[in-house]
Amino acid sequence: MTPSKRKGGPVALVVAVLLGSTLSACASLGPLPAMEQPLSTDWANRGSVPLRAGPDLSSWWRAFDDPVLDSLVAESIAQNLTLAQAAYRVRGARALVRPAISQGLPQFGASSGARVQRRLSGSTSLVGIPGGSNAFGPTVVQDEPTTGFFQAGFDASWEIDLFGGASARVRSAQASAEVSQADAEAARATVVAEVVRTYVELRGAQRRRALLTAIAGEQDKLLSLTRERRAAGVASDFDIDRLVTASAETGAQIPLTDQAIQQATQRLAVLAGRSSVDARLVLPAGQPLPDQVSLRLLPVDLVRTRPEIRSAERAVAQAAAELDVSVGDLYPRMTLTGDITLGDNLIGNSLPGRVINASAGPLLTIPLFDWGTRRAVVTARDAALAEAIFAYRQAVLEGVEETENALNALDAERRRAEWLATGATAARRAAANADLLYRQGLASLTDVLDATVALRQAELNSADVREREALALVALYKSVGGAAMR
Repeated sequence: MTPSKRKGGPVALVVAVLLGSTLSACASLGPLPAMEQPLSTDWANRGSVPLRAGPDLSSWWRAFDDPVLDSLVAESIAQNLTLAQAAYRVRGARALVRPAISQGLPQFGASSGARVQRRLSGSTSLVGIPGGSNAFGPTVVQDEPTTGFFQAGFDASWEIDLFGGASARVRSAQASAEVSQADAEAARATVVAEVVRTYVELRGAQRRRALLTAIAGEQDKLLSLTRERRAAGVASDFDIDRLVTASAETGAQIPLTDQAIQQATQRLAVLAGRSSVDARLVLPAGQPLPDQVSLRLLPVDLVRTRPEIRSAERAVAQAAAELDVSVGDLYPRMTLTGDITLGDNLIGNSLPGRVINASAGPLLTIPLFDWGTRRAVVTARDAALAEAIFAYRQAVLEGVEETENALNALDAERRRAEWLATGATAARRAAANADLLYRQGLASLTDVLDATVALRQAELNSADVREREALALVALYKSVGGAAMR
């Protein structure tokens, strides 16, 4: 074998290793699932909700036209502790983008140190100097028991982003920050929706309590009148027991409404970041419900407005960047390095005078054989990306589902309200006619009281459906990403 061939042997080996690494890195990862999720062109459960510009999604609760509610939402946005936590998570995720960027930039460092050494035992008297002599023999000096030196250095390194690993780490950190931002927007939309929902429930409970109290009063009057009639032999014990049962059922509902009022006021205090209940909420007020509701958004618009979908979308971007990082680890790395070191004596003669060293050059790191570890990481990251894509599509479907259910509930409650409104109108006419006939001597007081109780029950049903319609409206605006920060 000639010398040139012997010299080319190791070179050929290195080339073969590099080629093998490149081929393993370029191996197919397999097809990824499609990102697009087919959607309908319009809502299947739109019902009576018209397709036109509605209230601004960033402040949709103002459609209720309730100043107390507006102030509660503003206070909760400013002081809610869940939103405060989300804001700091965003701040932390954004701060981690800077270290990822800096990894692709030149790195500089400096170091210094000093050391003092003292001999605690052993000979310290005479030490011969090589090559020295006098009339009495070799030249000798006193060995110093204490010596010391210091070192100072400066170093620099810069990893060249040959295969995109450094830029992929930056994209991953940026996507992580964007996920945190979308999660914070989702938390804001949830908190606002919970404030409005709890406020609606509070006013509904207060309305129900007032109506139940009125019904209980009418039932007590009717019971007293029936007892008088029984004493006169006109009514029976059956009539008394029937009225007592009805009165007891009505009275048993009042403590439940009191509990609902207390829980709602306390919940609103927590949402606003306070421990005390707002005094404005204790006094009853009308049930909030917008007169007109419209929705301009279509299913495809949820990708833009719903923060949960944006969070899932940025999670896909993060998973893709993590995959690029792991693929980059399959390739060689090149780092430019350099350093300067200065060393000198402090005391004694531990070093042979001042020493200055300097070095510079490229450093090539080649992944040779790691038992498939890097390739396994690539496979895991590829699977994580596919999972993130399916999670994104699932988030889109869940957003459509939540919106469709809210539209369906809103339409159902509106149709139910129409039927109850017809019944309430009839109940009011019956009560008015009973009172008129009683004044003319054509009806008894019992008939008047019965008609009044029926009217109060119809009003109670109307209050219930009004609350449920308002809650469906809250769910609708929450499902499309209302109140999210953008």
